[in-house]
Amino acid sequence: MKKGVITLCIMLTRLAAEGQYSEFITYDNGLIYDTRTMNRLSVIVDSLNIRFRTCDLSHPYYSFPQGVGYYVELSKAQQKAISDGITLEEFRSRFPKASLQEIWVIKRPYREESVNYIRYAGLPFGWGDEPSVIVRDRPANNKEKGWVIDEEGSSAIFLTGLKQVELAHAYARMVQYVDCMIDTTALIYLPEAEAQVYQVVKPNSKAESFLAWANDFTGKPDFPSYETIPDKDIDSVFLAYEHAHRKWDSARLHALDEKIEVSHYWKSLLMEARDEALSNGNTDSRLEFYVARYLSKEDALRMKRSRRVMGYCSQDLSPRYHAVEICQLAAETAKWDIFLRSHLDVMNDRFARQSDGSYAWEGRKTYLKELEELNIDATDLLLGTCLRVVNVSPGHYRGDIGRVGRALAESRDRDAVEAKMAAVILDGEMDVYNRLLFAYLFSHYVANLEDSEYQERMKERMDVLVASLPAEAQAIWKKN
Repeated sequence: MKKGVITLCIMLTRLAAEGQYSEFITYDNGLIYDTRTMNRLSVIVDSLNIRFRTCDLSHPYYSFPQGVGYYVELSKAQQKAISDGITLEEFRSRFPKASLQEIWVIKRPYREESVNYIRYAGLPFGWGDEPSVIVRDRPANNKEKGWVIDEEGSSAIFLTGLKQVELAHAYARMVQYVDCMIDTTALIYLPEAEAQVYQVVKPNSKAESFLAWANDFTGKPDFPSYETIPDKDIDSVFLAYEHAHRKWDSARLHALDEKIEVSHYWKSLLMEARDEALSNGNTDSRLEFYVARYLSKEDALRMKRSRRVMGYCSQDLSPRYHAVEICQLAAETAKWDIFLRSHLDVMNDRFARQSDGSYAWEGRKTYLKELEELNIDATDLLLGTCLRVVNVSPGHYRGDIGRVGRALAESRDRDAVEAKMAAVILDGEMDVYNRLLFAYLFSHYVANLEDSEYQERMKERMDVLVASLPAEAQAIWKKN
């Protein structure tokens, strides 16, 4: 079974990249949500937009503390000297051969496995290999100036003085818009949800009995044997299989609708399987489909939220299918916060996979159009998720710079997108960290533009923007 699923997901991703296959069903409106669902969501969006426009900026937003620092990997003698209170000048004098690396330090608190930490790290230049020191969040480690030694005593950073920048009103409103649209207390998944690969209902359960009955329909096409198909015929064979399977499944569902109407036994069994799933988590996407179709969309949504889907590999689209199914059910049941968080996860491709690679991204679309059709200020929303500020709730939604850049390349109003990104990069009052992040964002945006001539013009503009960055940020940019 696993081999067949892997083969199919590889083929569908390949076909999606070549424009022959859409990873989700597209309705007559050209979107992945039908017109009725979009209309229902639009009413909610209109209400939220009115509330936002009448809402004052409740408090200022501040950048992460940051400034010049000196990173050094320590010997035992150097560690002891720092612990004894040596100054930076004395350190340089006593250890002239020590390699003190000047960096622009960003101080970021975070929580992991119920423990609070502080990370003092240099500006990001890819793959998380910027020099950093991580310490427990204790008063002695919470500094803006002086030495900080990591937990193992293997490295340290001397802070010359970290400062915060208050975001200008225009940028603060973007951050506020994110928190207005996305409830910071909302969670997509329930506390008991665990991530698993290839989730299926348990053998000999009521759910398995119902699914076996529901799937018992003649004429099901055989899954193609990948090993026996000539390479030149692979695409056409799998497309033919997909079309045949959809035709068979449509006929099967039509017959099943009629059977359910007259079969009290099987509907009762489905209800028992639903109750079992809600109590002990024995569920999968097939059972949830039937619960939504024949019993309750609210129950189906709760079942979906009780489990996380982990991808097997880069081409495995199952986490994205699961997220969109949550989106659809949340929209149909007016659970706006669950809908938007899940849709943004699809846009950001924010899913766990056992392995992943950028070569699979081409088949994973961003679906910005759906948000624009809802009259969300998608530009401000997405840019707001990319601004990094310290005084937001732990539930504040943060976007992935690469994926958001790709999504913005599909925007209706590229002039506005470019102007707002450029404003952050050029703003000498904005903190260095956010300016560099927005330069990365602009770079991803340019890389995903389809018009090659326009793309070249934007590359030239990007060079001008990068030239405006402080020296610390330009030095990091050149390492990419």
